[in-house]
Amino acid sequence: MSRRVELIACATCGGADRDEHGQTRGERLLRQLDASVTAADSSVTVSSVRCLWACKRSCAVHLRSPGRAGYVLVELTPSAETARALLDYAAMYGESVDGGVPFKQWPQPLRGHFMCRIPPPAGEPG
Repeated sequence: MSRRVELIACATCGGADRDEHGQTRGERLLRQLDASVTAADSSVTVSSVRCLWACKRSCAVHLRSPGRAGYVLVELTPSAETARALLDYAAMYGESVDGGVPFKQWPQPLRGHFMCRIPPPAGEPG
């Protein structure tokens, strides 16, 4: 049984690098995530936050699920390939027993982009 997973992308990431429509890198990644979500991603919720305080390492996302360690990924490219990789990783994270996904299963666009692991709150397993 898959656990509910939240994928939170920083909407203000890369604010100095706006595209021709005035969108930040973070907004472009959010647009790609929204466009990439399929019925198979039903356990993953995509949302945004104004800032993850990783401004010098945009684009940044936070992956979390109740009772599990969370992860912050940085320096992501706002592309369809990255969006699909994030959604695929989020699904594997949700399907795993403890939130751990073996490195050999990580989608290539995410390798080298994990900045930190955030333990679950005290008293919660993880």
